[in-house]
Amino acid sequence: MMINTSSCFQMFLIRKKSIRVIPIVLFAFQANLYAQSHAKNTIAVGNTHKQSVSGGDVKDATGRWVAWSEKPAIAWEDAFVTGNGRHGTMMTGPAGNERLICVHEELFIRAWDRNKISVANIAGLLPQVRAMVDSGKLTNAAQLATKEARNQLTNMGAPQVWPLSPHPAFDLNFPVQHSGTITAYRRQLNMETGEVQSSWKDNEGTVEQSVFSSRTNNMNVLRIRGIGGRKLSVTLSLDETPGRQGDMYGTDVTKAFRSIKNGADENGWLTYHAQYATDSGGYEGLARVTAKGGRLTVVDNRLQIKDAQEILVILRVTPLQYGTITQEVAVRNELSQLPASYEQLIQPHAKAHGEMFRRVALDLGCAKQWAAVPTETMLHEAHQKGATPFFLEQMHAMGRYLLISSSGKFPPPLQGIWGGGWKPEWIGGFVFDSNINLAISAISTGDLAECAESYFGYVERLLPAWRLNAANYLGCRGFLVPHYSDPEKGYLNHFVAEYPWMYWPSGAGWNLMPFYEHGMLTGDTTFLRKRVLPLYLEMAQFYEDYLTKEKDGLYHISPGISPENFVPGSKTILAKDCTIDIAVAREVFEHLLRMGKMFNLNKQDMDKWQQYYDKIIPYRINADGALAEWAGANYPDVYNHRHNSHLYPVFPGTEFLQPNSDPQLLQATRVALAKRLKFDTESAHGLIHIAMMAARLHDTQAIATNLTRFAQRNYVYTGLTTSHNPNHAIFNLDAALSLQRLFSEMVVFSQPGRIEFLPACPKDFPAGQLSGLRIHGGHKLDIAWSGGQLKSATIYAGKNDNCEFIYGSKSKTIRLVAGTKYVLDKQFNLIRAIK
Repeated sequence: MMINTSSCFQMFLIRKKSIRVIPIVLFAFQANLYAQSHAKNTIAVGNTHKQSVSGGDVKDATGRWVAWSEKPAIAWEDAFVTGNGRHGTMMTGPAGNERLICVHEELFIRAWDRNKISVANIAGLLPQVRAMVDSGKLTNAAQLATKEARNQLTNMGAPQVWPLSPHPAFDLNFPVQHSGTITAYRRQLNMETGEVQSSWKDNEGTVEQSVFSSRTNNMNVLRIRGIGGRKLSVTLSLDETPGRQGDMYGTDVTKAFRSIKNGADENGWLTYHAQYATDSGGYEGLARVTAKGGRLTVVDNRLQIKDAQEILVILRVTPLQYGTITQEVAVRNELSQLPASYEQLIQPHAKAHGEMFRRVALDLGCAKQWAAVPTETMLHEAHQKGATPFFLEQMHAMGRYLLISSSGKFPPPLQGIWGGGWKPEWIGGFVFDSNINLAISAISTGDLAECAESYFGYVERLLPAWRLNAANYLGCRGFLVPHYSDPEKGYLNHFVAEYPWMYWPSGAGWNLMPFYEHGMLTGDTTFLRKRVLPLYLEMAQFYEDYLTKEKDGLYHISPGISPENFVPGSKTILAKDCTIDIAVAREVFEHLLRMGKMFNLNKQDMDKWQQYYDKIIPYRINADGALAEWAGANYPDVYNHRHNSHLYPVFPGTEFLQPNSDPQLLQATRVALAKRLKFDTESAHGLIHIAMMAARLHDTQAIATNLTRFAQRNYVYTGLTTSHNPNHAIFNLDAALSLQRLFSEMVVFSQPGRIEFLPACPKDFPAGQLSGLRIHGGHKLDIAWSGGQLKSATIYAGKNDNCEFIYGSKSKTIRLVAGTKYVLDKQFNLIRAIK
């Protein structure tokens, strides 16, 4: 295995034309308190000491999870990011001339107005399309359906294939006047408090800049201060983020806005108002700027502050349903009531953020390296040596930080909530055929109910559109999920003949499965009964309408799609009896049968579901001994593809891992996985997806191979975000967000009533501990290992339960009592139970 183990304020009034001054005695007193509170958080770096940025006396912060860099983020992709799920920032640019790219999750350039119902009606074509698919005329079938649907959408004013794209709100520019050569640069991210800071020196002293995205006040906060009496002269403005020009998949972003206005006033306010051109909406930015000492003037829509001791900016972005209507007065009143104290603003935020972050932690013994080693060095070592313990520990923590910071009204799309460009690849979209699925994979095992609710609420708001999709495109009840869509609407309008996504029956079940997993993991039967079961009942109706029983007595699924692989000999991904379609349909009925027993559902319905489950066309093993991607023998397999959706029965599904499953299918899945591993995708999320499946199959070598590939190919920027392709090509967060789920799969595999320890932990995997994980039944787990062997495990019982625990060839059943802690030693002996 190629994993290397050797490197492991008081509030004050804002008056017109006033100079913002805090009495010098009070300021000195506060500064002294601040210094005292930070004394314990200094960290040694070489022969110097640099202050940690825990943001004041933040209760419970450990200072353990601070990543830092010794170079500015000249490219925005290298920036350390902040986020509260809705607002976010990226601090980028050279020292003394940095800018804050401000983002908000609800800002999109739309190809047409948000209020348009953009769904074609081609349900009447389904019999003809089905007949063509069944006879092998796949390309013709796809062309027939998509041509008619695209014509209808064009006539209704929705011609573009790509419906919308996220964009930055604006930049907060704040160049600081400096003198002489700038030295001692450092920037850092405290993942535990959600705070980014940069600092540097010139001939006049040290400047420190700190920023966070407040979870408690829903805004961005920036502080600039001089250290040791250093005075600040700064110009502040809200300006459009550079680069808005050219075509983005059929939309001219140069013409995206009807109007953009920015301004400043002598009371210390910066304003920004944008109105979209093709959409009725828009957005505003409002920033309140206060200063300790100094003089404030307005010059050319900018605020100039000279000789200040400290500058505080609190900034909110407000999305507008109608761009002609302003919310500025209400927002200005709200921001005016907030304290002009950075410490008072960050402490409640850091407490809320930190509590979430600390629930689960991976500790591989690298605490000293966090303090001593910059990200550039860490990444260089990983590039040279593979997945070092420090690389693994930092990436797990960063994945958790990013998930918390980018889960708001929506779950994280391809770029999360961030981005410094106007034309992101694949429109930075919400992609439902593995990307969102991977991005949210740790919401429940990672004990992040808040992030889980971002996803669940998002899906539930889209259900009306998903029902319309199913009715209009297929004539079916239930749900049809779009591949890409407007996250506010959910209409299916992204397709071409090569990718006819209106015929993707497995998409809905795949994207509803996290609801079921969450309910089973947490043991929340109310959630299962009220929010999960109704979804699955509708999915059963969909399959009753869509499945066709043929002469062989089996239910077939035609047409269908195996994302995103073309069938050999065709020019489309359209096919019949795709393995993933079979797997998801069987899973829907299996979950319904299990919930039926839990909630004593009608026997007639139960019998019907069982009949569908039993009579769906079986899987096929091909001549290579691999699980075939399509059940029909007339479809040869294509192994050189980044998607591996046909392995769904082992991840995220568990069908092939059940005690009564066919061992031949499990072995065929191993062969299919080996074929995809040999192909070696460049896609970072593809590498992690394969590794997750390998963990379920106990294939430690495949995990090691893909972790090494991920570590050595420069997927990770110095700000610890990731790219889609090697060598920092295409800012994309799927891999960073899903790594944490991979690590949990390596050390525990849980199913209802059955928990397996260290199923895929190699002997040379770094010794460590993963604590706070949620396991099935509403329980939690701390587990430690060394040399691939168990050191200890502690189960925190969430409810009364009989649970079988497995470690290698050993097994034991423990009667768990809610509120009790059970400790097992390295021999897998239960040594104590603590009430």
